[in-house]
Amino acid sequence: MLLAQIKKILGELKPHKRLIIIVAVAGIIHAAAYSQLAYMIKPLFDNLAGAEFNQVMHLVPYALGLSLAAAIGRYFHIYLMNYVAECVVQGIRQKLQQKFMRLNLSFHNNFTTGSGGLISRILNDINVIQDGLRMVADIFLHPLLFVALIYNLLRIDWKLTLAILLLVPVIGAFLKNISRSLRKYVPMGQEVLEKMTSTIKESLDGVRIIQSFNLEKVMADRLTDESKDYLAARKLVHARTEAMGPVTELLASAIFMSVLLYSTYEVSQGRATPGTFVGFITSLLMINQPIKKFQESYLRIQQVVIASERVFSIIDSDQEVPESQANKPFPAQWEKLVYKDVKFGYGKEMILKGINLEIKRGEVIALVGASGSGKSTIVNLLERFFDASSGDILIDNTNILDINLKDLRRNVALVTQDVFLFSDTIEKNIQAGNFDRSPADIPRMAKLANADEFIMKTPNGYQTRVGDRGNLLSGGEKQRISIARAMFKDAPILILDEATSALDTASEIEVQKGIDHLMEGRTAIVIAHRLSTIQKADKIVVLKDGNIVEIGSHQSLLTQEGEYFRFHSLQHT
Repeated sequence: MLLAQIKKILGELKPHKRLIIIVAVAGIIHAAAYSQLAYMIKPLFDNLAGAEFNQVMHLVPYALGLSLAAAIGRYFHIYLMNYVAECVVQGIRQKLQQKFMRLNLSFHNNFTTGSGGLISRILNDINVIQDGLRMVADIFLHPLLFVALIYNLLRIDWKLTLAILLLVPVIGAFLKNISRSLRKYVPMGQEVLEKMTSTIKESLDGVRIIQSFNLEKVMADRLTDESKDYLAARKLVHARTEAMGPVTELLASAIFMSVLLYSTYEVSQGRATPGTFVGFITSLLMINQPIKKFQESYLRIQQVVIASERVFSIIDSDQEVPESQANKPFPAQWEKLVYKDVKFGYGKEMILKGINLEIKRGEVIALVGASGSGKSTIVNLLERFFDASSGDILIDNTNILDINLKDLRRNVALVTQDVFLFSDTIEKNIQAGNFDRSPADIPRMAKLANADEFIMKTPNGYQTRVGDRGNLLSGGEKQRISIARAMFKDAPILILDEATSALDTASEIEVQKGIDHLMEGRTAIVIAHRLSTIQKADKIVVLKDGNIVEIGSHQSLLTQEGEYFRFHSLQHT
């Protein structure tokens, strides 16, 4: 699992191969120059002790040149790696966002923490990956620097160096235990952070209901509890991450004292010079930095692996509507739309239990039934927001699974009760129906949707911004813009999903005028709770528990005194 995730992350670096090579070369230059600079301490100190002015003057320019090379190498090594990290995570972020839009409604409906959790993946988990990728430079550079400084120590005193290297396995074992612990506690923190993001998003999306029902304290307490869980998990992560610091410093102090005693003895025996001691200690102290950086980078990579696992679990998910293999165009002169023994369910729970329905071109079909009877599922299957568990949906004799997905959806227009408008201008929201069509047609469509009059009263007309999800407009105004958008799309099949159920009587009258224009010459599938709005439908389909129990006109169904009659009686008592 660990290697698989690292391989995926490295795969994201491939498009930036040239920059990575420059990063590597810059790291090598820095490591070589920096370590050579450390080695020069020995001759500099010995010449200084012997008052060899000319020798010191000869070495100083060389030392300055090494310092310049080390500085330039470090600059490009870190700067370019940070830039590559930004590019990589932006690419992953875009892949994730594109995947969100391709995943079917079953995935979105069943995702535990909802859209807030998905936002957490695209922000929080991606940030962890970005911070970790920045450390890739350290993982490459500091082992090089470590090796170069070890080479210095071996040149100065190989026996003492080998004695010190015996401690490396001890540090390695400690690192391994820490990383194992991190793999346990980091996911806990990320999962709680996901819940917190979901809670914050709910607090923003539902602020009106929260204030109305005095739920401010309930939401605040929920976030407080989640914050406590998050801090508890992060406390464990920090405790284990920072444990390496004291251990390393304690070892460094012990080694320094040992080297001091050993070098003093060697100098006193005439087998070494003070420069030997200073040069050895300088390289030894400088080795502490790459060790600490490598430890930090190694532990950070553990967090990156966990975050990438969460991110790539979505990117690699197969819960998206597959593109058509046949890739057929939508039939231009189609005559009928047929549901043939269509079944659909989540797991073992069946929503539709065998729907057989024929809709002729130009007909207005109304779907009626209690909540959960399968009305919305029928229309969602038509646009392939998810696919049927079994059975076929046919446009004439062409299965919709064989039709190019974009072409299929291009021929179906959707108007829902919960209108979604983009945070843009009125014009752009209408044009979203079909960006290939000339914007010059927008005012005409708005007039047909009974929207032009109120649009022209707004501060900037069609250039007026509608706010987040259209919150600067009333419900009726938003609905009329959505109708204008559907008209602008000019699709032959129209789905009206509870389009007027949330409106007051005055707004409903205005919106209904727009809907009447929209339905002209189109095949319409209407979902409605208010039976008064569908009495003129060519065919009313009554659903109960995932089955069609009645089909007929308004009058014929009343005569049968069945399920439709019961609904009608409830609304007229």
